Amino acid sequence: MKLEQAKLVTIIADEAIEQKIIEDLRSVAVKGFTITEARGEGLNTTHNSSWEGKNIRIETLVSENKANRIIELMADKYLEKFAMILFCSDVQIYRKERFN
Repeated sequence: MKLEQAKLVTIIADEAIEQKIIEDLRSVAVKGFTITEARGEGLNTTHNSSWEGKNIRIETLVSENKANRIIELMADKYLEKFAMILFCSDVQIYRKERFN
């Protein structure tokens, strides 16, 4: 079994838009994703209490073409309106067919 190239798209956003992001990922035929709670501090804000809601981190392994579609979709719909961190990394994975 060999490692193959793929893209890891990571989205950090307010949990309030989690379902919208999931719907968008499904709209570009993403086969799976992982969601975890994200904590930290950035240039603009910190979440000081649970009353303000939490941040989530969504990660998905996809092809380069699909990664570009996700990034364009997130940029068009959310980056100007919501606090969101969006980045893409080159990764090597086993069983690439499960993620494309």
